[in-house]
Amino acid sequence: MSEPPEDDRRFVNNPFARALHPQKGRRSVGQWAALAIISVLGAAIMGAAFVLPIAFGYSLLGRAHGRVGMIAAGVVVAAIYALILVRLVRSWRRR
Repeated sequence: MSEPPEDDRRFVNNPFARALHPQKGRRSVGQWAALAIISVLGAAIMGAAFVLPIAFGYSLLGRAHGRVGMIAAGVVVAAIYALILVRLVRSWRRR
């Protein structure tokens, strides 16, 4: 029985490792294009979900609840962003 190539040695008789580490160059140009389009659309949706509530908040809250409602909403949004930032900083410090 011959020895497997050095690159393939750690995957011999392990179908799970082969499934997790597929051979290089298996994606076609169409697959790369689809991945790029989906990534750009996902980034646009996430960006819109992050920015649009803040952008439309003024017109929605300002007319219905006046200046006090806008100030309260701004404080809530700022508190949420501050908590996210604090959690990120704490996770980076633990590393």
